[in-house]
Amino acid sequence: MKKFNFSLQKILDYREFEKQQAQTELGKAVAVETKIQNTLDMIAESRAKSVLEADKMKDLNSLFGVNQYFQLLNQRRDEMTEELLKAKVVTNEKRAVMIEAMKKVKVLETLRDRRKESWRREQLKIEEDQIDDIVTSRYGYFGDASPSSDSPLNQFS
Repeated sequence: MKKFNFSLQKILDYREFEKQQAQTELGKAVAVETKIQNTLDMIAESRAKSVLEADKMKDLNSLFGVNQYFQLLNQRRDEMTEELLKAKVVTNEKRAVMIEAMKKVKVLETLRDRRKESWRREQLKIEEDQIDDIVTSRYGYFGDASPSSDSPLNQFS
């Protein structure tokens, strides 16, 4: 029996490569987004610690310094929030590209599976026809499927 050959296998391989690339790109985008979120979390923690320290301070210059630090943290938080929004947009774009690549692979895999099943049924039909031909030719040769007395096979009995 000959082996199944999917004519679009090279295209399927290429689509799978594209899917892997898209997954890698999505992973990088998610990593950037996570890094920015971690930075925002650190800013929030720093602000909370500074508030606790400011409550203990009584010196006006120290309080002024803490206020300046709060302004710096607020500015940094705003910058990071803006970067996070941009990163989320990039992540969503990468996710859409990956989903599209996955759909393309799935379509080709489904087509391959259907063609393989059709090929398998065709091969079974060919085998059945060959077996039928063998049985029919044997029946035709022996008549009633048993060798007769004038059959050449009876010469060896």
